[in-house]
Amino acid sequence: MGRRSNNRGVALIVVLTGITILAAFSSEFTYRSRVDIRTAMNQQRRVQAYFHARSGMEIGRLVITSQKMVDQALSSFGLSGRAAGLELWRFAPKFVDVFTSSSLEFLGFKLMDLSGVRGIGVGAGGFELEIVPEDSRINVNSGSSDKDKREIFSKLYPILAGQIDEEPMTGMDRKAAEVILNIIDWADPDDSRSDIDSNGNLLSTVGGSENMNYSKWGYTSRNARMDSLDELLMIEGVTDSIFCRFSRMLTVYNTSKINVNDADPWLIKAVVCDNLVTDKLAVCGYNYMSPGSVMDQAMYLFETCRQIKQQLNMPPFMSASQFVNFWTRLPEPLNQLVVVNPETLRASAGTKSTVLRVVSRGWVDESGHEMSAVIDTGSTRWLSWKERGFDASGKRDMGQVDGVDSAGEAGTEGR
Repeated sequence: MGRRSNNRGVALIVVLTGITILAAFSSEFTYRSRVDIRTAMNQQRRVQAYFHARSGMEIGRLVITSQKMVDQALSSFGLSGRAAGLELWRFAPKFVDVFTSSSLEFLGFKLMDLSGVRGIGVGAGGFELEIVPEDSRINVNSGSSDKDKREIFSKLYPILAGQIDEEPMTGMDRKAAEVILNIIDWADPDDSRSDIDSNGNLLSTVGGSENMNYSKWGYTSRNARMDSLDELLMIEGVTDSIFCRFSRMLTVYNTSKINVNDADPWLIKAVVCDNLVTDKLAVCGYNYMSPGSVMDQAMYLFETCRQIKQQLNMPPFMSASQFVNFWTRLPEPLNQLVVVNPETLRASAGTKSTVLRVVSRGWVDESGHEMSAVIDTGSTRWLSWKERGFDASGKRDMGQVDGVDSAGEAGTEGR
């Protein structure tokens, strides 16, 4: 009897041990299965977000590359003058909105419902497109000639003067001038330090090495064109504060005249102030970037008119002459205070876009993917391409299933 009791006890222990091991295996298997399922779902969303972003980028490129064809078609009907002012890229974000929302809207009114059209709309998530002309910014890459260097200095000085030296300016802001000269020396091909005299004349061969300020950091001046604006942070005198405040006004791509249709309002203000024939100090103040001047009243009118036309998907100005004429038609007493030099202002203003930055964002649930590229409108070649993921939890799900969006609301709701 004792031996049989012991055998039953051992069998019970074996069974309990087996059950414990199986429970552990089962728990681990269930956990790994859940992790694999969640990983697969996340990967699926990431892939969908990627192709959403790619869809937006391809739509944008299709619209941009169609510019020449549209210009030729309009020219054949004798509309070359109008075609010169029509920039198709401005409509690309609207095309993307149509593909994602399955509807055509204008000024908040739904003009067409395309929810039943094949290929229009998304099953989940959404995508959006943003296009910004690099021509609306100042090119910080200097050339090798004195003329190129003087041109960059004359463009950068109005926006940086008074931003580095907090003391009111009674003459040239030497600290701002030093930073600009460092930017010029970083990108020019020579090793000589540039300087500027009291009369504003640029001296490109004053001797001395450009690398004096960089030897302590263990690197030398690039002496070549910058590939990215991030390189500015390596230049002596360019602080994080300066970079964050002014990088949106700068570019490393070949541009000439500033596109006044899309340029930052502060940049427009600096350009106009620098081309006044009246007292700049009385109109713009010591610091062009500080609010509260007479020029700010004129800028309010300018920005209001520009935004109205942009909302109508129209270029605010068809030519540089129209931009100059705006400042000659200001109401009294602004027209007596803000008096521009039409020749010099026209020479620095443009209305064409030759280099465009295209940013497409796609998302599904919290997974987001962003593609940022720069395209040359002349050759239609991509000049750069960057991609990154982002948290899309704040983005609206525009997916539709059988006419009803993924949130369960009617698909005909205004978007």
